[in-house]
Amino acid sequence: MAKKKVTFEDAIMRLEEIVEQLEAKEVPLEDAVKLYQEGISLSAVCKEKLAMAEGSVVLLQKEAGIWEEKPFQKEGEKYGL
Repeated sequence: MAKKKVTFEDAIMRLEEIVEQLEAKEVPLEDAVKLYQEGISLSAVCKEKLAMAEGSVVLLQKEAGIWEEKPFQKEGEKYGL
């Protein structure tokens, strides 16, 4: 059976539901592990979709002639943390 295509927004919403379930009540260990596995899978989907979107934006910027490569600066890095 083919996997259903999940949108970024649907994946984020489901991740939020999983977090709420795990934080709101005691979940049996087996269920918590299943929720965690689902969350990891959804996280990978989000990461892939964000990378694809970033690639599209970079391509559009290059095509428009407004591309300027800047190194990514992690939060707190400019303060020496």
